[in-house]
Amino acid sequence: MIPVQYRDPETEEILDRRYEGSVPAIGRRVRIGFGDYQVLFRWQCVPTSCIVYVRRLPKEVRRIAA
Repeated sequence: MIPVQYRDPETEEILDRRYEGSVPAIGRRVRIGFGDYQVLFRWQCVPTSCIVYVRRLPKEVRRIAA
């Protein structure tokens, strides 16, 4: 398990912290709270932790994916 921090790329706000089985792939969709987000890029990924920048998906994309 790797500790992952999900952050907003514009504000650097930490949106969520949790343990993942592997580092999330770029382009992968993740659920944070009640919103759907897409992984933009990863930063400072080391064996002990990873910082992942995400952006909120528009509502239209979320409906199509469901």
